[in-house]
Amino acid sequence: MKSLYRTGAVMICIFAGFTFSSAANNTEDCYDSKLVRSWVELQTSVPEGNAFLEKTIYRSGDRIALGIVHAFTTKELLDPNRLNRTISIVRLSFSQPKYITRNQDKDPAVTRLLLSFLEYQCQDAKLRKNITDAEEYISTQADAGSPIR
Repeated sequence: MKSLYRTGAVMICIFAGFTFSSAANNTEDCYDSKLVRSWVELQTSVPEGNAFLEKTIYRSGDRIALGIVHAFTTKELLDPNRLNRTISIVRLSFSQPKYITRNQDKDPAVTRLLLSFLEYQCQDAKLRKNITDAEEYISTQADAGSPIR
């Protein structure tokens, strides 16, 4: 029960901080990079166990990759824990292709580019395998989600 309250408190802080920082800067974060960064930095089980986050990620598609590119440096992305979280969130963003809201985000062009770059940069064989698996999964899901190509 405490874990549930902590998760709720973290979620409220993240969204309140995101809303406040956007309003204070009076600029639009068109890539949602701050929000995506906060998702990647959450505990491993939080996005997969939180219905609100899951739905938001399902609806994002390729926009998640844009947010990741804008939110992190190469060095930050290559941290093994962060890389695993990034792969998990990118996979999740294409796990329900019928729910992706914007047509341009249904095509995983930026996601493929990001994963190819990470695969090239990554030295760990197990992580490279995870990246390759994610690339295949996302391609399959994207093809299933859009019957007209």
